[in-house]
Amino acid sequence: MDRQVIGAEVAEEDTGSAGAPPVPGRRAPWTARLLPRVPGGRAGAVAASAVLGAMALAALLAPVLAGHDPVATDTAATSLPPGSPGHPLGTDRLGRDLLARMLYGARHSLAVGVAASAATVLLGTAVGALAAVAPRWLDAAVARTADALLALPMILVALTLAAVAGPSPATVVAAIAVTGWMPVALIARAEVKALRGRPFVRAARSLGLSRTRIFLRHLVPNALPPIAAVAAFEVGHAVLTESTLSFLGVGIPPNTPSWGNMLTDARALLLTGQWYTVALPAGAIVLLIIAVNAVATGLERRGAGEGRAW
Repeated sequence: MDRQVIGAEVAEEDTGSAGAPPVPGRRAPWTARLLPRVPGGRAGAVAASAVLGAMALAALLAPVLAGHDPVATDTAATSLPPGSPGHPLGTDRLGRDLLARMLYGARHSLAVGVAASAATVLLGTAVGALAAVAPRWLDAAVARTADALLALPMILVALTLAAVAGPSPATVVAAIAVTGWMPVALIARAEVKALRGRPFVRAARSLGLSRTRIFLRHLVPNALPPIAAVAAFEVGHAVLTESTLSFLGVGIPPNTPSWGNMLTDARALLLTGQWYTVALPAGAIVLLIIAVNAVATGLERRGAGEGRAW
């Protein structure tokens, strides 16, 4: 019965504010400003999703596709260019196969990116949604705290956390989540606040539903579409941050292949003619960020076109 009444209320109202910016009057999330904007559209989003799927599949099948141990050295095959027999992408100055390192590096970089993005979105959504229904003083405190933290250079905070805790994938995930939850929290807070006065919420209250049930079954689910777009941006931001931390020596341990570590190993070779040692991991990172950005743009436009479909 309650679902029928609530559904009728939803059908009577307009599409709402899903197509509007999630936080009117606020600047865009710093992840969206940092990552390059890509023209959206269904075709672009499908192509980007195919690229991401291919990257994920290649990472999963790394033991089958690599053909070499990513950390094994071969002094007889050092600094081979791409196209060399047995080494399609060449080798580095220690004789390690670059194809194997790219594939296994994708495993670590993508795993850290997805895990850090999930932790960031969960933390930000929980903080923002709870702040929206909390007493006014607590809500204001959360908003001001998030605004203040957004003004800090987050990469320095992440560097400090990673340096104190030591280099490891778990440290990188924690550092990214701790320094990246604020934009998600502000968007979740604004969305839940806007939803509290909607007719379907008033109908749920009139049916006697508890505040907890309304919060968990109606407010939070309806606030998820704009958060989903931010979550896609966060994957690219997390991979970029992991690569930066690894490049600076406080991310994934040096003996573990990742795209950031590959850039660290190759930085001294940039001007020696071995450009491919830098171009391969850098190109993979850029391609991943562009693909993630295209998917996020598609999610934003889909949400704007469909309105509240939840």
